[in-house]
This record gives sequence, C-alpha cells and structure tokens, in this order.
Amino acid sequence: MAAIRANSVRNFVQTKKSPSTFNMKTLRSLLVSALFLSGALALAQNAALVSDTAILAQSGGTLVLRATADYPGVPGALGWSIALPSDWSLVLVNGPHVPAIAPEAGSSGTLEFAYTAVPQSRAEFSVVVRYPANAPSVEAAATALLRSGGKLTTLTPAPVPMRGVEAGAK
Repeated sequence: MAAIRANSVRNFVQTKKSPSTFNMKTLRSLLVSALFLSGALALAQNAALVSDTAILAQSGGTLVLRATADYPGVPGALGWSIALPSDWSLVLVNGPHVPAIAPEAGSSGTLEFAYTAVPQSRAEFSVVVRYPANAPSVEAAATALLRSGGKLTTLTPAPVPMRGVEAGAK
C-alpha cells in the first residue's frame, strides 16, 4: 500500500506544475507588464499641485503650494497659472526649477508663471502664500500649459482643498 501511495505522489508531482514554477511564470509576466507600463507612463504628461497643509490656521498664516509637471524630453514652452482667493498673497517662489517669469511678492488672485528655459523631463517649484485670519475653506486650482512638438497641451491638476473657518464658527 505504501508503494502505491509513493507512486501516486510521484506521478502527481511529475504531471502537475509546481507552485514555484507557476509563481516564476506569473512573476515574469507581471515584470514584463510593469516594464511596458512604465515605458508608457514615461511618455505621459502630467501635472500636480499639492499643499503642505490641509487645514488653515484661524489666526492666518502662510502655506506652501508645490507645483510639478512631468513630461518626456524638453518641451518648447511651459507655463503655470495658480488661482488663489483674492485676499491671499504671494510671499515668495522657490524650489529646484523656479520659473524665470513669476509674479512679484505681494501679488494676489491668479498667479502666472512661465519658463524661458524648460527643464528636461520635470519642472518643480513652490510658492509660499499668505492667507488672512478666519479664512474660509477654499480650493487652490491650477493649470499648466505645455507646448511640445508644436502641440499645446493643457494639464489640469486636481484642486487642492484647504479647510478653514466655517461660517458661523468664528
């Protein structure tokens, strides 16, 4: 009886795929898919706007908005427009790729930026803005315009919500 079981187990093992073979083939397939997708994503153009805070202080203060754009190669032109509430103002612009054309400190409303020399593959800069005391909840909205290969593309990052003082809660 033990010999029959041993033969049955041996036959089963020889005719069935082992878990490690299946996992290696699955892993290889997933890696190939990931490489394909990463190549496709490398050609993608996208933009993001993020804030260093989601909650506005009741006493007012400053916050940092970081704008990033990713794109293949070196586009011919890149510009940004960041819309802020009218009672907010620009304190300064900094970061690894500060646009050559930028509003002056104290500017408010829609802030517009442009590069005279666009960085390769990625552009990133930050704006420090001041907001007033008792600022209500707001969203900062942005648009990036990218010209590459004679084609103009509008990139619209997700708005950045910031929770402030709600009406009647002062």
